[in-house]
Amino acid sequence: MNEFVFCPRCGAVTKPGVCTNCGYNLNKEEPVENNVNEQNATTEQVFYTGPERKKSAPNTNKSSKGWIIGLLIGVAVVLVTIILLVVLFVAAFLPIVIKGVYNTTQVTTQTNLPTNNNNNNNNINNLFPDIDPDIDPDIDPDIDPDIDPDVDPDIDPDVDPDVDPDIYDPDSDEYYYAKTIEPLYSGTSKLDYDDFINNIVPSANEYWDEPAEDNFDYFINGNYSSYLRSEVSHNFIERDGFETPYYEYLIDSYIPNKNYTVERRAIRYEGECDGLFINAYCTYYALSSDKVDFTKANEALRNQAISELYEYVSKKKNTNSDETFNYTLYTDSVVTFNNDEVISIGFSTTSYENNYIENFYVHGINIDVKNGGVIDNTAILDFRGDFAEFFVERSNIQNSYVDAINYSPYEDTAKVFQDDDALIMLFTPLGIEVGINYRYQYDYGWVTVTINDFDEYFMNQYSFDTDWGHGYDIYQYEKDNNIYYDPFANQETEEYFYDL
Repeated sequence: MNEFVFCPRCGAVTKPGVCTNCGYNLNKEEPVENNVNEQNATTEQVFYTGPERKKSAPNTNKSSKGWIIGLLIGVAVVLVTIILLVVLFVAAFLPIVIKGVYNTTQVTTQTNLPTNNNNNNNNINNLFPDIDPDIDPDIDPDIDPDIDPDVDPDIDPDVDPDVDPDIYDPDSDEYYYAKTIEPLYSGTSKLDYDDFINNIVPSANEYWDEPAEDNFDYFINGNYSSYLRSEVSHNFIERDGFETPYYEYLIDSYIPNKNYTVERRAIRYEGECDGLFINAYCTYYALSSDKVDFTKANEALRNQAISELYEYVSKKKNTNSDETFNYTLYTDSVVTFNNDEVISIGFSTTSYENNYIENFYVHGINIDVKNGGVIDNTAILDFRGDFAEFFVERSNIQNSYVDAINYSPYEDTAKVFQDDDALIMLFTPLGIEVGINYRYQYDYGWVTVTINDFDEYFMNQYSFDTDWGHGYDIYQYEKDNNIYYDPFANQETEEYFYDL
C-alpha cells in the first residue's frame, strides 16, 4: 500500500522520498526541521508579543541598569533639593545672625563709647569732629531686649525695664545708669596731689613734669592729637579771623602779654602700678609774673592735667584683682583766649583701657590775671531761671538733637550747670563757649553752645570787660543763612555714637 505524505516545502501530496511537485528530498528531515525552526523563530521575533524566553536575559540587564541610574538621579535630585533649602535658609537668616553678632561686638567695643550729639543739623561746623555714619544709632549695646520686666523681680521698677539687672550697678562708674541727665566728673575736686606724688608716682619707670619745649612735644610735633576725641588746634587764628560765629573746636588764641608770660609744660608717666600698665602724656600751661603770684593758678592748671590719671588709678589700685589693664591717657591743652584781665585754658582729655575708649571730656580753667586767682566757673554766668531752657533751644539750632538735654527736665539740666566738675566754661574770641559734661542712661558725652554776647547772663561777680565776641552775631548769621530748628526734621534725624 502506497503511503502518501505532504511535502513540507510546497505542501503537495506526494509519495515518500522525493516530492513529485517540487523535487524536495523528503528524507532530509533534520535540515527541514531546522529550517522550519529558523523561519518560526524569525516570525516570533517580529510578531510575538508575549514574554521572550531566550532573548529576555539581555532585556533584563538593561532594566537593571536603568533602575540603578534612576536611583542615582533620584539621590542627586534629593541632594540638590537639600542644598537649595540650606541656601534659602542661610539667605533668610544670615542678616539676623550678622546683626546678632554685630550687637554682641557693640557690647564689647562700645560699652564705654560716649555719645556726642553736637552735630549740626544745618551743616555748621561745631566744637565736635564728624560722627561715624557706620554705627547703628538704634542699638543700645547695654540693654538686653530679652528680659521680661514682668517676670524678673530683680529689675528696679524705677529703672528702664529693659535694663539687664546683671550689669545695672548704681555704684559703678563703668555700668552706671542715669535715669535723667547727671554731671560727668571732669574736674579736680577729687584729686589729692600729695597722694598722687607719694603713692602713685613712685611706681613709675618714668615720670617728669618739665617745660614742653625742653622735650619732644607729642601733641604739637607728634601724632598724639589723633588720639583725642575732642579736637585741639595749635594753629593760631586772628581774633577777627573766624569764618562763622560758632566755635568749632579748641583753638590756640594766645597773644603775648607784657604783664605775664606763659610756659607750656608736659607731664610724662610710664610704669606699672598694682597690675595697671600706665602710659600717660599730659600738657598744661604755667603763668609767671614779677607782680602777680600765680602759684594757686598754676597748681589748678597742673591738677587738671593729671586729674583723670589720678581718678582712674585710685579706683583700680588695691582691688586685689588678677586682671591686668593697659591704661593710656592723653590730655592736651591750649590757650583759648587771653588779654590784660583774663586768660582761659581749655583741656581735651581722652583715655583708653585696653585700647578701648575709657573716658573723654573737655574742661576749661579761667584765671584772673590781675590777682592770679582762679575764677569760679559757676559764678561767671547766671544759670538760674530760664538759662537751661535757653541753652537747649540754642543747642537744638547750633548742634544736632541731644537726647540728654531734650529728654531731661530743665531743672535737672540746670543742676549740672552748677556743678563745677562738670561745667565747661571757656573764654574765646567769639565770646563764651559754655556747656556740660554729662551722663545720660548708659551714655556720656558733652555739649556746648557759643554765646557771642553774654552780657544778659553775666553775673558781674568779676570785674572784667566782656566786649570780646561782640563783633560776631549768631542770630544775624542764622537769619542770613536760613538756619533754624525744625522739630519735625528731628523725627527722622538719627543720633549716632560719637566716634572719630
